[in-house]
Amino acid sequence: MFPHQESSKPTIPTILRFLCYLTMFGSMYMMLTSISGLSNPEAVSQAMNKSIGEFQNFFQQSLGKDPASEEKFEEIMRDLSYANTAGNMRDNSFFILISNVLTLSGAWLMLRLRKKGFHLYFLGNIIGVIAPLLVFGSDNFLGLSYAWFSGITGGLFITLYALKIQYMH
Repeated sequence: MFPHQESSKPTIPTILRFLCYLTMFGSMYMMLTSISGLSNPEAVSQAMNKSIGEFQNFFQQSLGKDPASEEKFEEIMRDLSYANTAGNMRDNSFFILISNVLTLSGAWLMLRLRKKGFHLYFLGNIIGVIAPLLVFGSDNFLGLSYAWFSGITGGLFITLYALKIQYMH
C-alpha cells in the first residue's frame, strides 16, 4: 500500500551472516562427529592409534639423526598412546557435543541479532578449550593440542563476532 514504507526488520551485516552460517555448519559437523564418538569410542581410539602409528613412521627416519629430538618425539608418542583410550574419547566426545550445541545455538541467536547468542557462543568455546585439558590432562600433548586448536579458532571467531556485537540487542 505504501511503497516507501521502511521495513522494521533490522538488517544483518553480511559478515555476521557469513560467520553465523560458517559456525552453524562447523558446529553441526562437530556434533555429528561427537555423536559418532559417543556411540563407538573404541573406533575413534583405534583410528587415533592408526594415525599415531602413521605419524610415527613418517617422522622416525628424519629423527633418527638427532637422538635428543627422537627421544622427545617418543615421549610425545607415549603420552598420546596413554591418553588415547576409549573412555577418554567418549568423554571428550560428550564435551564436544555440549560445546557445539552451545556454539550452534549461539550462532542461531546471533543470526537473529540476539546478544545472548554471543554469550552462549563464548561459553561453548570456553568448554571447548577446558574440556580436553580435563579429559586428557593439561600435561599431555593430545589435551594441549585440542585445547590450543579450540582456543585459536574460537578466539578468532569470538573476536570477529565481538566486532559486530553493536548490531545485536
